[in-house]
Amino acid sequence: MPHDQSDILHVAQSLITQLPYAVALQINIVAFGSGAAAMKMRVLPDLCDAGGVLHEGALTALMDTCAGSAVMAHDSEPLATVTLDLRLDLISWIAKGTVLAKAECYAIKGNVAFVTVVATDQETGALLAKASGSFTVEYGPEGKGGLETVNLQTRQG
Repeated sequence: MPHDQSDILHVAQSLITQLPYAVALQINIVAFGSGAAAMKMRVLPDLCDAGGVLHEGALTALMDTCAGSAVMAHDSEPLATVTLDLRLDLISWIAKGTVLAKAECYAIKGNVAFVTVVATDQETGALLAKASGSFTVEYGPEGKGGLETVNLQTRQG
């Protein structure tokens, strides 16, 4: 596992860039570790509806990606995760700026992780949405979590 925080963020961002929709939405990791993740996404005109308001699909994609990343950031070092359920409450909308999502994986029971995530307007701090969800958790051989696997691939290729 990379030990330096900048290395961890680089490897985590490498995982995100393997998701075509995350690349299209320009999602970037801000923080990653100990069962928590934070990501930001600029509100681009192509992500807005006819009224100039951020489409809820883009917001949901950001929050789901952030929640799954919090699972991958868990200290048990999962190899992979998939969303089982994500219940999202939309609270407010923004038309421009940057959305900041913060997620916490607060428990893992067997092969199921439980996560909460909030999204705010980065400039004003206004709450946009809250969500809770459950995710599958898959483990590889000991010491071969998702970040370590990507880190090895990066060094080899």
